[in-house]
Amino acid sequence: MSCPPPAARVASPPPAKLAGGLRGWQVLFSLGDSLAVLDRGLRLVWLKEPLLGGRAVGRIMGQPCHLAFFGRKRPCARDCPVRPVFSQGRPQAVQRHFQGPDGREHWREARAYPVLDGQGQVAFAVRISFDITAPARARGELDLALQGVERLGVSELPFQANLPDPLSPREIEVLRLAALGLSNPGIARLLGISINTVKRHMAHIFDKLLVDDRSQAAVWAARQGLV
Repeated sequence: MSCPPPAARVASPPPAKLAGGLRGWQVLFSLGDSLAVLDRGLRLVWLKEPLLGGRAVGRIMGQPCHLAFFGRKRPCARDCPVRPVFSQGRPQAVQRHFQGPDGREHWREARAYPVLDGQGQVAFAVRISFDITAPARARGELDLALQGVERLGVSELPFQANLPDPLSPREIEVLRLAALGLSNPGIARLLGISINTVKRHMAHIFDKLLVDDRSQAAVWAARQGLV
C-alpha cells in the first residue's frame, strides 16, 4: 500500500467550540467507553478501550482495526463507519445488535468523525462506540450531546492538547516508528521517502515537542499512548 505524501507544515484550523465552551474532542472523550484514532490505512494510532489492559492495547497499536479487534485480514465489508469517513469526508454512524455473554440483547452504536489536517484533508478518523440499549439514550440523548461535532482538527487529538504547534499526520507516523526503535534508513524504507526527508521530520518533531533527541521523543510518545 502506498503512503500519502508528507503533509505540508501549515496551521490547523482552530477547533470549533460547542455549547458550554466544550470542544468536539472533549465531548467525544467524555462519552463512549471505546474510542480509537485510526489513520488512512485503518491502523490504530491511539486507543481508549477499558475492556483491554494496557499491555493488550500496546500489542495491537499500529495494527489495522479489523485485524486487532476481529482477527480479519481484510477490512470489514459492512457496518464499518470508518472507511466512508476517509472516502466521503463526513461523519458516519452504524448500529449493531448482538447477544452478550449474559444472554441479554444489546444495541451499540459506532460513530466515526473525520480529523482534518491544515489543508482540510481527512488525515485520521475518530471512532467512538457506546451502548444505546437504554431507550432514553437511544432516543436522542447522544444526538443532543454530539450535536455540532462533525469535524475535528489534527490539533484536537488527545496527544496534541499541550502542543502550541501540533504534529502533522506524517510527523506522527515518523515519531511512532522512531519510538518503536526504527532508524532513519528503516523509516525511509518503510514509508517510501528519502532519509533526508526523515531527518527533516525528526527535526520538526524535536522542535515541536521541545526535546533534544530520539530517546526523549520516544518517552513522550509512550506517555501519550502512541506506542
